[in-house]
Amino acid sequence: MSVGNPGDDPVQPSGPLRSDLMQEVLVERVLRSTASVQQVRPLYQPIVDLRTDSVVGAEALARWPHAPGVDPSFVIERSRALGRVSEVDRACRNASLDTVTALGYLDDGMTIFVNVEPDALIERPPESGNIFDTSTTGLRVVLELTERALLSDPAQLLNVVADARRRGLGIALDDVGRNADSLTLLSLIAPDVVKLDRSLIADSPSHEQLHIIMAVAAYAEATGAVILAEGIETEIHRQRAVDIGATLGQGWLLGRPAELPPTRWPPVPATRRVHLSGDPLRIPAKPSDLLDTAQPRVATRPVLVRYSRYFEVQALASGEPLTILASFQRSEHFSGADEQRYGDLAASNSLVAVVAVDMPSEPSPGVRGTAIPDDHPLAREWTVIVLGRHFFAALIAYDLGDDGEPGREFSYAITHDRSTVVAAARALLQHMG
Repeated sequence: MSVGNPGDDPVQPSGPLRSDLMQEVLVERVLRSTASVQQVRPLYQPIVDLRTDSVVGAEALARWPHAPGVDPSFVIERSRALGRVSEVDRACRNASLDTVTALGYLDDGMTIFVNVEPDALIERPPESGNIFDTSTTGLRVVLELTERALLSDPAQLLNVVADARRRGLGIALDDVGRNADSLTLLSLIAPDVVKLDRSLIADSPSHEQLHIIMAVAAYAEATGAVILAEGIETEIHRQRAVDIGATLGQGWLLGRPAELPPTRWPPVPATRRVHLSGDPLRIPAKPSDLLDTAQPRVATRPVLVRYSRYFEVQALASGEPLTILASFQRSEHFSGADEQRYGDLAASNSLVAVVAVDMPSEPSPGVRGTAIPDDHPLAREWTVIVLGRHFFAALIAYDLGDDGEPGREFSYAITHDRSTVVAAARALLQHMG
């Protein structure tokens, strides 16, 4: 269930307390006990087809009547600090889906958007609840993930998305536009719905915002994903949303958060339902699994060093946000010059990560390092992946096991095919973190 916006709550706190102190009091009231957490009451904000003005879904928003005005995002933050985020997340999403089921919103084409915390899903206990059984209930459920979750632990998020796809759930990426750098991760997560941050329609878009809008439009055109504009509060907002390519909208102009109407919304015709691809996420076990489809060749280490350096230099000069992932077999292969280059890349890109045996957690400032054991499959892989909107390439190499430097030979391939580069990035990313 989405935490929503504090301003979306129809009950606003009042009184002499400062807002931060008041929030602390209200959060403690919610987290006092498990029974208190489970007193969550879901509200639902309509999601409207901007072409027909018809309701096609709703976003579930968490509210606690015994703590009116509490900001649910503070509840999540505090529960995470206390090690209770799974409990709170589970209570919120179960309440949202139980309410929908009880009122008979089944098989009518309505789509329910439910915000989830990826770390809560990874820790999923057996009794985690009905969100994982929606394939048998007839509900159309979309899990909303945030840019924050994308950048804080992309490997964990990738596993959550893959699991959700297997269970027939849709994926939405929320708040897109707050951080332009995270656009490079769109293709890795492959959301069915891209929810644009309200800032993109609040005023005429700036040059930087136009870059974000164009990147989202290109992704939607290539994949069939749906664009949803949030924060539509005026007719001007609505028109801006349509102008930038949104077909779905959400905001006070279209409907405020409220309890589900007992009479139910009208059924959604098949032609107007929120499109969910249903495609599984393609994640090879390791990048070298893609060599068979990429016409591999054989080369010695010095040859691959030149290719690797070329990709890294191109990434430094690209001028666009990138995701850069690499595996170096062993940490001693990540030299001082490598540390400098990757540190420079991390200074201007949100996700730069490397993996190797004995790799430090931060081998260069801003670079995310992951250590693997000697017998890990990636210990024989040398991979450099650069993924952006316009520039995408991968060097994928597998150590053939010959002794000696620099004459050691590798089976390798270089690819500029976007789908192969994305698959290689997912294969590497799942082992990082």
